[in-house]
This record gives sequence, C-alpha cells and structure tokens, in this order.
Amino acid sequence: MTRYFTRIVIVTVLCTSIFAVFVVADRIATRAAVERETARAEASAGLLASGFRRELEKFRLASVVLAQDPDVVAALGSRNTSVVRALDRKFAQLSVAMDAPAVYLMDASGMTMAASNAGSPTSFVGSSYAFRAYFREAMRTGYFEQFALGSVSRRPGLYIARRVDLGQQRLGVTVIKVEFDALEAEWAKSGSIAFATNQRGVILVTSEPAWRFQTTSLLSTETQTRIIQNLEFGNRPLSVNALFAASKVAPAGAPSAYTRPYIEALAPVLAQWSIHILAPTSEAVRAAQTAARLNVVIALIALAAFAGVFFYRNRVARFRAEQVVDERLRAMNERLVQANKLAALGQIAAGVGHEINQPLSAIAAYAHNGVQLVAGGLHQEAGANLASIATLAERIGRITRELRSFARKASGMTSPIAIGASLDGALLLLRDRLNLLGATVTINGDARATLVVAEDVRLEQVLVNLLQNALDSAEKAAVISIGLVRMSDYLHVTIADNGPGLSPEARANLFQPFSTSKRDGLGLGLVISRDIMADFGGELVADSPARGAAFTLRLRVAP
Repeated sequence: MTRYFTRIVIVTVLCTSIFAVFVVADRIATRAAVERETARAEASAGLLASGFRRELEKFRLASVVLAQDPDVVAALGSRNTSVVRALDRKFAQLSVAMDAPAVYLMDASGMTMAASNAGSPTSFVGSSYAFRAYFREAMRTGYFEQFALGSVSRRPGLYIARRVDLGQQRLGVTVIKVEFDALEAEWAKSGSIAFATNQRGVILVTSEPAWRFQTTSLLSTETQTRIIQNLEFGNRPLSVNALFAASKVAPAGAPSAYTRPYIEALAPVLAQWSIHILAPTSEAVRAAQTAARLNVVIALIALAAFAGVFFYRNRVARFRAEQVVDERLRAMNERLVQANKLAALGQIAAGVGHEINQPLSAIAAYAHNGVQLVAGGLHQEAGANLASIATLAERIGRITRELRSFARKASGMTSPIAIGASLDGALLLLRDRLNLLGATVTINGDARATLVVAEDVRLEQVLVNLLQNALDSAEKAAVISIGLVRMSDYLHVTIADNGPGLSPEARANLFQPFSTSKRDGLGLGLVISRDIMADFGGELVADSPARGAAFTLRLRVAP
C-alpha cells in the first residue's frame, strides 16, 4: 500500500511539474513575442514619423516662400486683373510641381482672389472662406494649420495658411492644401495599421480609410462643439475607434501589452501630430507559444530517453535514444541559427530608412528643382539635375543590393577606394541641409591622394551618419571640421562639431542599440557605423575634445 501511494505521489508531482513547465514556457514565450513586436512597431513608428515630418516641412517651407512672393504682394496691393490672372497660372504650375491639390490667395476679407483651379467648375475664385479657422487664425497670428474637409471637394486635407504682410499692413492669406493619399497608400502597403492624430486624438491620416475622423479616446462635449463650429470634419460623429473603445489596444511597454491583442507605438511629429502603429500580437504570441511547447516536448522526450538509458542500461535502446536526441538537437540548433540570422536582418531592416533617407531626399529636391528649371526653359540645368538623380538612384540601388548580400553572407567585399570620393558623396547628400542650417564644413588634409580599404557605399553611409549627428547636435550655424591624418598603415578621419558635446550618460551608452538622445531617433546609426568599420578592419571611436563632440574613423590604407 505504501509503495502504491509513493508511486501516486511521484506521478502527481511529475505531472504537476510538467504542467508548471508548460505554463512558464508559455509566459516566457508570450513576453518575448510581445517585446519583439513592440520593438518592431516602435522602429516603424519612428521611420514613418520621420517621413511624415519631411512631407510637412516641404509644404511649410513653400508657404513661407509663397507669402513673400512679390507677385502675391502685387496682386493684393493692386488688384489688377491681369496681375491676378497671371497669379492663377503661377499657382496652377506650383500645384502640379508640389503635388498640392490647391494653392490659393485670399484678401483681408477672406474673399479668394486667385487660385490654382481658376477657370474650372470647382474654382475657388470669388468664394469667401472667412468662416474657416485657418483664415481667421492666420490673419490674427500670421500662420495656422487646419485639417478639414474641403467645402467644395469634400476631400480631407491639411490647409497650411500664412498671412501676407506689407510693412504693418495685413494684406491677405495664402493657402496650400495638402492631401496624403500617396502617403496613406504607402502605409497600407507596409502591412501594419498606421495612422496620424492631432493633439486631440482625432485620426486624420490613416492606412485604414474607415478610421478617418474617429478618435483614440472620448472627446468632451465642449471640444466636439468647437470642432463642429469650425466646420473641420463636416457632420462626422467623432466616435471612439472600435479597438480603443473595446480596450483591445495597449501602449507599448505597458503591463497590459502582454494580454491585449494590439500594441500601440507612438512617435511625435512636432507638437501637433503623432504617428501611431498598431501591431497585432495574437499571431506572434501563438507562434511563440507553439514553438516553446514544442521545445518543452522535445526536452521532455530527450529527458525520458536519457532516463530510460539510465534506468534500463540497455545498450541497443541507449544507442537508438542517442540517435533520436542527436537528430532533435541538430534540428533545434538549425532553428536557433536561422532565428539569430533573422534577428540580425531585422536590425538592419529597421535601419534601411536611415541608410537611404538622404539619397531619397536629395532625389526629391533635384526632381522638384528640375520641374521648375524645365518650366523656366533651363533645359541644360534640368539635365544636370537628372544626371544627379540617376547617380543617387544608383547609390540607393547599391545600398539595397548590400542588404540582400547580407542575407547570404556576413559582409560585402572591400577594395581600395578614394576617401575623397566618399566625402564628396556624403557632403552632396547633405548639401541642402548644410545650406539650410548655415553650416560650415572644413576639410584638413589631402583627401584625394589616399586610398583606403573599404566599400564605398557603406563608408559613405558612416560619414553621412556622423555628419548628420554633428548637424543635429550643433543645429544653427554648425561648424564641422573633418581632419585626415595618416598614421603608419592607417588613415584617421576625425569629424568634430561645435555642439554641446556628449554627456557622461550618453557616452556610456553610445554604442548600445536603441539608445539615443534624439526625440525621433532609433539609436541604430552609431551601432551600424561601428559594425561597418569593424567589417573594414578598422574601428570607430568617440574622442573627448575640449568642446563639442568628435568621432574618429580608423581606416586601413590600401597597399
């Protein structure tokens, strides 16, 4: 009886332990899966916010130029019919060049004088938009943005309004309407649920069209009344989105993220907008739990096999059990190797936008300038822009080819290259931003005569990362010094700025992934740059100058 009871106890303890192992494995797998999805969502939100910010800044800058245009001031001042009609044509050209649905000008009373759609059945000319909040606020403060439905087109868009002044006289308001159809289409292709909200939580730009003008939280009656009075979104009810209303969404990093079906990653875009990524977790958690349970089963089977060998001491059984265990361990090892490779690819993929962002921005700038040059009859200059676009496009192609190459092997091929060519390319990509910020760049040393062992696209990527960091740190009136010093078989390239320098905390976490002091940064630039330099047989180190920050690339000189 005692022996029988002992067996029952042993079996009960064993079953309870196995059940506990499965429970613990499920919890660990769930936490790991949610954290992976959270990291991907946060990286995606940061990349989308960066692209959205560039899109807005392009039109904001155009509104500044438009409000200071002499033709605009002349039209408001003289009200000469020929001047105003010439402005219609100019607005129409600008609308096409900028891909802006509407560009128009209102006088101080809110009456539209000139518009890009003048002469069309839906022309704004002669219509008063004094009731619009963007007109009233722009006349009062000088600048205002309002996302609203078009009163004629009924299409949603962002109205960027800027006042036109002549001395102390307030003449009128210029307006550029921006629609985000192309951006929404790109978001939809990403496979994630992406949307942008204003400061009140109203969904304005979204990969899910049915979500537009829904909210992420309940708005007060006062806020809804004010929105209706401003005629921002027509008669939309501004109801709370079904996922948020049902509490199916958890903020990234919150304890509830492990139990809810969606994670929400946020990335701010200035003070008025936020980018949201909703990442579903159910499928990832289910796959992770299945894999964890399979691993537990494999471990238990292996344990049972070893126990059988230990207790029965049967040579044949032991030999067969060892074969089974070896086969399963080999399969587990192959899965671990593949998982590690996918994790590395995931880190690189998160940084692709950072790697090709500058060439894309430069292509957009050249294309925009080229349209204006063609319109002005400057075909030779436009041809030069097209040649530059072709060069930048080839550079982007080489970057993407490098990413595909990584999937097959650890690193690309190195060869002797001119450090001067890479510096020229990096400065070319950043030329517009350098000019915009009034930055000064000096190169000390002969960059033309030295060949180093590297790969041109990835070396240029490192230089762009470091120059971007210098511009971000110094901001206005940046002074950047690039020093080249040969020491034995190595070339030291030092990039220094006049910014505030690195804090002790920042220096301690400098090369840690996802550690960044930038509001919209991913914390991958320096990590990727250091790995690239190591692949070249060199290194990237942070110096300690008396003022500002400085980083030194140590590159092997080609024989």
